[in-house]
Amino acid sequence: MGLKHRYSYESLTAELKASERYYLSPHYAGNISVALVYPNLYGLGMSNLGFMTVHRLAGSVHGIGLERFFPALEAESPLNSPFYSFETGRPLGDFDVLMFSFSYEGDFDKIPGIFAALGIPVMASERNRHHPVFIAGGAAVASNAPALSLIFDALIPGEAETTLVPVLTRFLEEGLSAMSLTSIPGVWVPAAGLPMSPVMLMHDVNKQPAYSHIVSTKNAFGGAHIIEVMRGCPRVCAFCLAREIYAPVRPVDISVISNWLDQHPDCRDLGLVAPSLFDHPQIEEIFAMLSDRQIRIRNSSVKWEKLNPVILNLLRKSGVSGLTLAPETGSVRLRKAMGKPMDEERFISRTVELFAHGFEHLKMYFVACLPGETEDDLDATIELISHACRRAPTSASISAAFSVFVPKRHTPWHDQPAPPATEIKRKIKYLKERLNKLPGQIKVTFESPQEAVRQAYLSQVGPELAEEYAREAKACRENRLFSRNQFSALEF
Repeated sequence: MGLKHRYSYESLTAELKASERYYLSPHYAGNISVALVYPNLYGLGMSNLGFMTVHRLAGSVHGIGLERFFPALEAESPLNSPFYSFETGRPLGDFDVLMFSFSYEGDFDKIPGIFAALGIPVMASERNRHHPVFIAGGAAVASNAPALSLIFDALIPGEAETTLVPVLTRFLEEGLSAMSLTSIPGVWVPAAGLPMSPVMLMHDVNKQPAYSHIVSTKNAFGGAHIIEVMRGCPRVCAFCLAREIYAPVRPVDISVISNWLDQHPDCRDLGLVAPSLFDHPQIEEIFAMLSDRQIRIRNSSVKWEKLNPVILNLLRKSGVSGLTLAPETGSVRLRKAMGKPMDEERFISRTVELFAHGFEHLKMYFVACLPGETEDDLDATIELISHACRRAPTSASISAAFSVFVPKRHTPWHDQPAPPATEIKRKIKYLKERLNKLPGQIKVTFESPQEAVRQAYLSQVGPELAEEYAREAKACRENRLFSRNQFSALEF
């Protein structure tokens, strides 16, 4: 059984490695061995610029041997224990340092299964010098570091560019002790008994933007290169974390993007990443440059009010056939409360314009169960969707995706109550029944109520999470079940 598992794993990793193009390659051997763990699907990890940046930076430190690990290489297929590294098939527990990159709080739930498979205690206080050093960073750590404070030896709630190289250099110089990291700005060592300091250091994205130095055809951008064109968001949405953890707003100048493209002449397909892409002050010029270079654009959701005939033409010329808009809700009252006002007539007019320019698909994002939301607010959302459908050509494809409000630490709405599962189910049922009556072929999807409730819990929970995970890890070892849930492919 062990040999069969090993052969299956090596066959799949070989197939995935064959899908990759390397622009920078780390050393697999070094004085200190580091495994970089993305606790979700391979395809998502290879699309995540935070994960890619950590990999690039760690690989640049002389003396560090670096490999990757993903607990699922394919959707709906979590790996069985034992766990091996992606590059060389080395047992994961043999590494000196395990660095986790958490993009969102839901990935915290992969901790018990991974620790159980390694046979390593979840509680940091129960580990010793014979165990790997555990470090965690990423957007979810910036959002809720206290939740992991009894599990990880060191937490990096800030930007990797300002902290990671000093951390690894300190290990090389002084040995593998998390306590040696306490003097590094932006690093929190909970066991030292000191409070977490505010993140002060900010990376200059124009000196080095985040980008994909390994490009996989299996990434969420369809095999495109990926580059961050702006860090931070100028918007003031009350529920959104991006403005809080990535402040101040830092756009990457078009000249920097152009120089990067000169260094990647084989880039014909480019994913542009930013929390609010269309708020980049040079976005029209960037699109024009990519169009002139005959590079296909892969973009995230669009700020509808930033659309104009020039941008629409450039997007179509660059191969974009569908756009995603995020009105969040049809309720005027709730949009005002969340700091996201919208002129509905202008919004609908823009949807008409995009179809007139040849776009074939419109996707709209909404948030259900917002604070103070009533049935009148839900009816307003239904009417907005209906209005968009009525004004669209019969050949158009329209979809609406509903997430559920989750109060995040550090946001203006952090103290709003999370909706209970009964309310989520009731409102989803209400929306489904009425949206199903709309004419046409509109496709509607909803976030799982169970996942929404769980994410809300993980967004607010404190250090007590370690005790829950320790119990779950014990159950995992006893039952040989190493995943709380399946790993599902996410739409981009």
